[in-house]
Amino acid sequence: MLSSKKKNNKKIKKINGTNRGNFKKYFLNSVYAFAAIILISAAGYFGYKAYNYLFFKKKVFILKKISVTGKGITYREKIKIIKQSRLSKNENLIDVNLKRVSRLIASDRWIQDVTVYKKYPDKIVIVLKKRKTFAMIAYKNNLYYISRNGYVIGRADYVGGYNYPVITGLNKDNADGYFSKLRKALYFLKIAKSSVLSNLISEVHIEKDNGIALYTVSGLYIKFGTDMYRNKLKTLKKLFYEINRLHIKYKPYINLEYKDEAVIKVNRGSRVLPANYKNTAVSPDVFK
Repeated sequence: MLSSKKKNNKKIKKINGTNRGNFKKYFLNSVYAFAAIILISAAGYFGYKAYNYLFFKKKVFILKKISVTGKGITYREKIKIIKQSRLSKNENLIDVNLKRVSRLIASDRWIQDVTVYKKYPDKIVIVLKKRKTFAMIAYKNNLYYISRNGYVIGRADYVGGYNYPVITGLNKDNADGYFSKLRKALYFLKIAKSSVLSNLISEVHIEKDNGIALYTVSGLYIKFGTDMYRNKLKTLKKLFYEINRLHIKYKPYINLEYKDEAVIKVNRGSRVLPANYKNTAVSPDVFK
């Protein structure tokens, strides 16, 4: 009986000693964790204070240079873009909101793409891509520049120039009809760029039957009808060749509405010419 009591007392003492050891270990870990939290918080607080002091109060990164680059950007346009960006020198570079600057610049209808980035320690770089004028449209006695895709860029003026073909005959009262005719005119101008009419078109007119007619810079009036424009441009090239070869004198009118044929007004009436001029011998006497 005595031996069993002694054994139990030893177990109780051992358990009590273990509990005290665990408590001491837990207490020390808690102190270390609390101390670590205090140190991290202090480091964060003083780090923020130092950051705020150095970069904002002391203004380590001050905006000193604004660079505007892009193909075809003039000095005048660069000044305009800088004003539009609302950037000013000596402001803190860190505070500059690049998204806001990009939105302000992109509000200009001449700008197709814009990229803005910071170049530390003191520079903002603005990279631009301008929209290119492809043609002009007439609206309420004014001319407006449009892009290759029909985007209205702005009102035409002497600075931008007027050396672009004008698209007329668009139905402005009918949105569907307007865009349909505009797409057709733009399509014709695109394929005409690589034809015998390259840089010779003064006006493209969409007629009531949706056909295309145009004036060249020399005043020549040409009717193309409603379709098959690529073939008709090839026919026109052959016709010009024959006119020059045979020295035909004709009035400034050509009709290409008919399939594979060209009608011109010569001195003694109109004459229908076959499309395959190069494969056909046409006598000069035909036109006398």
